Amino acid sequence: MKKYLANIISLSRVAGAIFLFFCKDISTLFLSVYILCGFTDLIDGPVARKTNSSSTLGASLDTIGDVLTYLALAKILIFKKLVPLWIFIWILSAGVLFGICAIITKARFKKAFLPHTYLGKIFGGSVFVLPLAMQIMDEKIWMSIICTIATVHAIELFFIQLKTKAPRDFVPSALHI
Repeated sequence: MKKYLANIISLSRVAGAIFLFFCKDISTLFLSVYILCGFTDLIDGPVARKTNSSSTLGASLDTIGDVLTYLALAKILIFKKLVPLWIFIWILSAGVLFGICAIITKARFKKAFLPHTYLGKIFGGSVFVLPLAMQIMDEKIWMSIICTIATVHAIELFFIQLKTKAPRDFVPSALHI
């Protein structure tokens, strides 16, 4: 059973993220499930390493859970018109650069790959905190911070993808390749 524990944790995040799609607003219920999704995201990797059960399936479930969770958040932000057009364009621009990075690795290594970096962790954490931060501050300020981090992170990944000799899961920074 412990062999499957990390995947079960990741699957619970996928289920929670699917539930979030049915929420119409950033309510207490949304925030509760969202925080649970964040908690499962923090523990699935360490559980997989501790139980020596890391797998391609687990990595895929982790990515699917992340994407679904953030898409559910984006759905609410966009449809409730909480995202101004200029921030939406900024997010799309950073997303295009992330896509270019994936295309570079696909061309170089026959595999689309975006390595995990410290800046990527900061970016993910800042996006995760957004619905909580919106409860106490103007969301446009926090979204500007997120967009700045996303842009710098996308540029970092671009240089990593150009400099690296082989795709790696974790890279401390573009300067250490």
